[in-house]
Amino acid sequence: MWIGSIRLDVATKDANFAGTDSLVRALIVRDGSELLGLRLDYPAENDLERGASRDYDYFTLPRINDQTPQLPDGIGQSPMPYPDHGIEFSSGMAGHLTLRLKIGGDDMWIKDQVDLYIREVRLVNTSFDTLEWKHVATWGKDVAMSTDSGEGKSTWNLNLG
Repeated sequence: MWIGSIRLDVATKDANFAGTDSLVRALIVRDGSELLGLRLDYPAENDLERGASRDYDYFTLPRINDQTPQLPDGIGQSPMPYPDHGIEFSSGMAGHLTLRLKIGGDDMWIKDQVDLYIREVRLVNTSFDTLEWKHVATWGKDVAMSTDSGEGKSTWNLNLG
């Protein structure tokens, strides 16, 4: 399976001191290896503030293969199993995908909920529903995050079981 696009719906707890100005990143991890870092940041908005909920969409993810062999330079194959973009999970996502949240500063943030949606890369679109976002997981545990260990964890793993 190839993930072509990811949407993260991220909510900040509606409580005193829950919002942050520190950069938070979501790292896509496959079987323990960090593959791609995604910034939870809209440059023109003060996001991740108390009670805020934002969708972060990442379209046309870079091509990161798993068990599909890499083709030599100058050789291309279309169609699958060689799509031009997407992250491959040869054994599926369950038990292999982790979303690792990492805060880059000591301004505490309290995660309320994170929802993960994907769009798969497919050989042929069978209907218009293949263009819709597919809900994969919800992680609802409140977690305080900060590089100040007295305020929270600097890294938090959201595992897809």
